[in-house]
Amino acid sequence: MSVYLIQHITNNKTIIDLAITFYTKLKKTYNKKCINCWVDYKKNSVFYLIKAVDKEFIKQLYRNTSQIAPYKISLVNSHLVYELLKSKQQVKNLQLKSVNNTKKHLIALVTQTLNEKLYRNKFNQADFFEAFLYKKTIIQNLIHSYDGIQVNIKEEGFVALFTSSKKALDCSISIQNKLNKKGSKISSKLLLYSYFDSDKDKMTSDKISNLVNSLHFLNPKKQLIFSSSIQNLYNNNYTNINLTNNIKWLYPEEEAFLFSLIDVLSKNYHNSKFNIPSICKLMMMCKTKLYRNCKITTGKSINQILKEFRLLKSLNSLAQNTTNINQTSIDMGFSSSSYFSNCFKKQFGISPNQLLKQQLNFIY
Repeated sequence: MSVYLIQHITNNKTIIDLAITFYTKLKKTYNKKCINCWVDYKKNSVFYLIKAVDKEFIKQLYRNTSQIAPYKISLVNSHLVYELLKSKQQVKNLQLKSVNNTKKHLIALVTQTLNEKLYRNKFNQADFFEAFLYKKTIIQNLIHSYDGIQVNIKEEGFVALFTSSKKALDCSISIQNKLNKKGSKISSKLLLYSYFDSDKDKMTSDKISNLVNSLHFLNPKKQLIFSSSIQNLYNNNYTNINLTNNIKWLYPEEEAFLFSLIDVLSKNYHNSKFNIPSICKLMMMCKTKLYRNCKITTGKSINQILKEFRLLKSLNSLAQNTTNINQTSIDMGFSSSSYFSNCFKKQFGISPNQLLKQQLNFIY
């Protein structure tokens, strides 16, 4: 049986998580055949050694279970295997993952009121302020009562940090219970996301923005979205949970794929030449696998996601009165202003021109 070197090279760090997750699965199934795995975060690369009868066997493993494809599969001799195993290029071995346990976990609670700016068109001004003020008050008070620290306030939502996973989860469940009991006219989603309190993993504005954006593309019937890392932290401490039907647990593969996709869209949506083949190239996936992953994770096609992402960005831009409709359509990557207006009205039930006119009459 031969030894092969599998390489994953990407310009997106979240793709690394997918490669590591895939290797971990292989390790469980083919323990003795998987020799070692290395991760280089600086070069955004992952590579590992595996014993196999031929390349086709490895390709079939990816086709059957993985959301990604390897950059390269190379046959290596025993001398190179030895050099790799002793090499100082071994930046981070998965077996040393336990070192992370010494780091301090922080839990980010992110909420977003879906299409909140459009509610101004559904309710009169008094009703809107009553609904929005109620939601804002409930969330702020509960965050404070569960020892959370509010770090960001936007009209689109709230962001708070917790040092206790149980308090973060209790807070998110309490928020939804309060809002649902009151019958709030402005529905919300909540996402809990865990990360390590280190310089590398600090919650940046870009990461917060991506987390907020990801909420739009997840199951609309689920109000509570919990990341896989939350589940791992929480299972041992909190088993009496009766909101199963209202909770979406993100599997590691789904989470890594979704956040990677949102990151790619965030950096490229404004380019009118940015399309599905561009996404495939940046995410190192074939079109079939990209479509399948989008459907599994969001229930939507990649075409829908790209269009809706651009429309969401245009909604924020128009709501801030920063540009006119023609300029907005260009900035959002649409081929023409007429096509943009048609898509906007179909998505939100109101034309961009009507939205701008109504905003002029809305007193903040």
